[in-house]
Amino acid sequence: MENRMQGSEGMKLLLVEDDPDISENIIDFLERHGNSLDYAMDGDFALELLHENNYDAVILDINLHGINGFEICKRIRQNMRLKIPVLMLTARVMLGDKVQGFESGADDYLTKPFDPEELLLRLRALTRRYRQCVASVFRVADLTLDPENGLAERDGVRITLPYACFRILLRLMEKYPGIVTREELEFDIWKDQPPMSNSLKSHFYMLRQLIDKPFEKQLLHCIRGRGYKIDDNYAETASDRHC
Repeated sequence: MENRMQGSEGMKLLLVEDDPDISENIIDFLERHGNSLDYAMDGDFALELLHENNYDAVILDINLHGINGFEICKRIRQNMRLKIPVLMLTARVMLGDKVQGFESGADDYLTKPFDPEELLLRLRALTRRYRQCVASVFRVADLTLDPENGLAERDGVRITLPYACFRILLRLMEKYPGIVTREELEFDIWKDQPPMSNSLKSHFYMLRQLIDKPFEKQLLHCIRGRGYKIDDNYAETASDRHC
């Protein structure tokens, strides 16, 4: 089996599991097959890691201290709007649990005890399908963003963006038409060392000058008290215009 499994591209994975023995075995096996893993024992730390990093897939236990796996999966899908593959790995074998898992947004469900080779094969299948489905270019109205080549274009006009503006626009387009909080954007640009000044507001203003000002329709919006969004159908309120 070792030889048959070699040669595949390694994955960056997040393991959320509160049993240290199971976690150690999973990490050891998957890392021996060329993958890298981050590890969280509870839901709060898992969500923090998901804010800070990009992963190919999440391995998620259900029975966790505090936030359970169902709720974590819902937040990944509904709050963070991430399309990342989620595999639930749990001792809960009842059909009702599996139904709840898939309804919360899981892509696959594997029960304990399990064969680690099957876990690896399932993860590879999930990430392969995910990579094939992820759009290489984001589009909102007449605006396009090509993350791989660092290119932005609106109504046929090429737009050169500074790094911070590019990161803001990419995050907004990834979560379109959802709202991205100030904290999410600051994490994305500066990780855990955001500047003391209101740099994000300044960069968002600069982005608006580049993306919206030369064109007829406004796409970028500040939602007072909530965050930022890109939307071609949003009607700003009076308070939004001053945030």
